[in-house]
Amino acid sequence: MRPRHSHNGNDRLSARRARLVLGALVLAAVAACGDDGSSGTRPPVTEGPACMPGVCCSDGDCGPGTCCGADRQCVPCCRTNADCRAGQCCDADAAMCGACGCTTDLDCTAGTCCQDGACGACGCAANADCRAGECCGPDGTCGACGCGSNADCRVGQCCGADGVCGACGCRSDLDCRAGECCGSDGMCGACACRADTDCTAGQCCNADGSCGDCGCTTDGDCTAGQCCQPDGRCGACGCTTNADCTAGQCCRSDARCGECGCATNADCTAGQCCQPDGSCGECPCGGDSDCRAGQCCDGDGRCGGCPCRSDAECTAGLCCLADGSCGGCPCRGDSDCLAGECCRADGSCGACPCGSTADCRVGSVCCR
Repeated sequence: MRPRHSHNGNDRLSARRARLVLGALVLAAVAACGDDGSSGTRPPVTEGPACMPGVCCSDGDCGPGTCCGADRQCVPCCRTNADCRAGQCCDADAAMCGACGCTTDLDCTAGTCCQDGACGACGCAANADCRAGECCGPDGTCGACGCGSNADCRVGQCCGADGVCGACGCRSDLDCRAGECCGSDGMCGACACRADTDCTAGQCCNADGSCGDCGCTTDGDCTAGQCCQPDGRCGACGCTTNADCTAGQCCRSDARCGECGCATNADCTAGQCCQPDGSCGECPCGGDSDCRAGQCCDGDGRCGGCPCRSDAECTAGLCCLADGSCGGCPCRGDSDCLAGECCRADGSCGACPCGSTADCRVGSVCCR
């Protein structure tokens, strides 16, 4: 007869196994829920087929004579000329209908001719091949007519040496309009000056016969407030002391009057500080207390927007980002996204994963 304690040992072993199985079931249930044990939302999706707006993923999803375009819409395309409208041919490489090539003028529409395998403007052999008012040029194309004499040109034009009608030249000032003179190039233009009296007030006659700024040898040759510069032209006067400058300006190292520099903050107006370049400007900050309400002092000593440290410091609907700015909140599940979108692994909402187009909303298609 077997000892009774052997049967009790088997019972204890069975009970232990039952507890292990029950524990495994509990762990599996918790894993299927959120951290708090509640029913969890779908975890961030991974890369793979996703629902995207459109009606096609490939040409096979479209009907005859159409192809799947970049916007996942079926658009007209071609495989043979029969897929195109009358007068068009199929470009096999682009699968698009377009202008047909040609071998003779008969392959082109009326009014066009075959040139280099494409239909285009017809060439010419004589003026009769061109439209009224055009002539056949040396390159075999129709264009503006040339001329042999002024009689071949319109009224007011003359025949130039290049055989083209254009503005008439001149032989003397009498051939030009009032106020113009005949230049050395035989064209009418501005008259040259011979003396300062030929120029407007304040200008002088230059050696090339053009009127321009007058030169100077002394300050007396310049208007009031100007001085004679080393280049012989009148300009702003230099300075030797601040007294030579207008109020609020100082005499700089280049002997010119300008903005006054600074050596200390005392040289600047109230609220400004002396910058490293010797100019007065905004004072740097040493802490947030040196800035206006709502601003903070950054590492460069400038007051500006304060970085946030938690979502509570952002406006409703925004979250504190890693760079200290407020922005769109990352998603933790599909419920954080708009209808029809899913939460991605990077915390952004986007296209939902799918196994087939049947898993997508109307107007979307399942594409890889």
